[in-house]
Amino acid sequence: MARRTLASINTDNLIHNVSRVRSLAPTSKIMACVKANAYGHGLLTVANALEGQVEGLAVAFLDEALALRSDGIRAPLLVLEGPHTSAEVSAAAASDIILMICDEQQLNWVRLSDEGGRPACWLKIDSGLYRLGLTASAAKDAFTELSALLSHQEPPVLCTHFARADNPEDPTTHEQLALFDKATESLAADHSCANSAAVIAHQESQREWVRPGYMLYGGSPVRGMSREELDLKATMEFSASVISVRDVPVGGRVGYGGRWVASRPSRIATIAVGYGDGYPRHMKDGTPVLIDGVRCPLAGRVSMDLITVDVSHHQTVQVGSTAILWGDALSIDEIAEGADTIGYELLASMPARAPRRVG
Repeated sequence: MARRTLASINTDNLIHNVSRVRSLAPTSKIMACVKANAYGHGLLTVANALEGQVEGLAVAFLDEALALRSDGIRAPLLVLEGPHTSAEVSAAAASDIILMICDEQQLNWVRLSDEGGRPACWLKIDSGLYRLGLTASAAKDAFTELSALLSHQEPPVLCTHFARADNPEDPTTHEQLALFDKATESLAADHSCANSAAVIAHQESQREWVRPGYMLYGGSPVRGMSREELDLKATMEFSASVISVRDVPVGGRVGYGGRWVASRPSRIATIAVGYGDGYPRHMKDGTPVLIDGVRCPLAGRVSMDLITVDVSHHQTVQVGSTAILWGDALSIDEIAEGADTIGYELLASMPARAPRRVG
């Protein structure tokens, strides 16, 4: 029997989530984030599904954009990190790819490039994340020069990124937005500020372009709000099959290191999935696994290829039963808590070993 560990990608749910962005930010254009293999869902799969549904696709670095172009994606593509070398400026221009300009070095590479070989650009301003972007004081001069360098194109979109938009109670987002607005108040250009969390929690930041990522894949980007409350649907269902069921006596220790100890006569199901498939090794005992629709707790340390689950209360489990690790019926945000991480990491860390099936 073939191993049935699988990441099923539901493109209908993906498009549903796009529609939620549209309803929340009805006057904004969407630059959909498909970086990191589209958050583990498959770069080309997601790009094909989104082309024509959104106004552009954002990736982290140029190679991701070039891969999409070589696979026939014609949508506008934005490279969020901008060029890493001067050669990438002309390479982006040759493939009609937009570059984010984040610092003076990148601006200088555009400055030194051939006039006819300059790509469209966005300009990033650091409003307090202290990661990428020009300082607010440098924004006006950089915008003026970049606009002149790209005089045959639309003015650069002015962009910033928030540090704490996931927490609606934190004033930092309002402070960052105020700094950004002051730095750009005399500049005639479109703005792009809102990530997924800001689309939901900070309407004033939506502007002409929004850049949703995590919410497109069905996770909640806002603290204290569930995916269900936000009417988002899981784009990935991660599943595997039960390959063994056995009885464990009182005191029996399950898995490497004997971390889980049976406090009563127990039944343990072994499921063909492990950290080699993207299910974290440090997942805690008690993290739910959905077997034939019944929540069952993880019991014992995750190994490379297998996990063990306590099914003592679920007597109909048998070899071949389907286990859902996360999906529409079991929120990835809840599962991420069991690994002391966030759903973003679980999705982006999915290895190729678990095959994707598009449905």
